[in-house]
Amino acid sequence: DGAPALALGTEKGYPDIMDQQPRPAKEPIINKPMLGGVIVQTIAIATTTLIAYAIGLRQNNAAYAETMAFTTLVFSELLRAFTARSERYPLLKIGIFSNKWMNIAVLASAALMIPVLYVPFFNEVFDTVPLGLTEWELIVPLFLVPSVAAEVMKTIQHNRDKRRLAEQA
Repeated sequence: DGAPALALGTEKGYPDIMDQQPRPAKEPIINKPMLGGVIVQTIAIATTTLIAYAIGLRQNNAAYAETMAFTTLVFSELLRAFTARSERYPLLKIGIFSNKWMNIAVLASAALMIPVLYVPFFNEVFDTVPLGLTEWELIVPLFLVPSVAAEVMKTIQHNRDKRRLAEQA
């Protein structure tokens, strides 16, 4: 996820950035709302990766289970990079494909993962096994869980902020 992390640096600022109050000087960089998001997303990624591993263990092959878990982890992180583009705005509001560098970075990273799964030389190096269509059908929904969790956390925080502003008025 190195390339998507670099692509985050090219993200446009919020259109209403100048309307926002500055953060308090003593507020930590990782404040409570951000920490909550990190915890939820960490749990979501760990859970989906472990579920993929458990699904893979049904084949009684450790390399198969590890490949399922590794693939789930990689692709869930690549998709989650899109949700990391904004702490405040939902992905659908900022536009899924509005940052061309993010799109390129995610596609390039995904393209690098494919040989790890399907080229015999890389199977040896990374101790992976090729996944079939059935396995992809099982793990693709797992890729989405961390991103959905991130978007739900944004919605919850947005609603909290609206309530807090209404109470102050």
